[in-house]
Amino acid sequence: MNIRIVPINQINAAAYNPRVDLQPIYSKYGNLKRSIEEFVYVEPIVWNNCTDNMVGGHQRYKIMVHEQ
Repeated sequence: MNIRIVPINQINAAAYNPRVDLQPIYSKYGNLKRSIEEFVYVEPIVWNNCTDNMVGGHQRYKIMVHEQ
């Protein structure tokens, strides 16, 4: 695994992401937010160098960016 820091403006969500786009009104959004606050964010976002798309971590990314 190659871990590196990427500027937030370079992160692109993959258009083919099959997950539901979480919104703050959803209970799952609140659950994930509380989990990140309680246990800290430890799992990196999965990134595809060939496409420059995020391929894993869309919901965690959205919460962390939205809640800044």
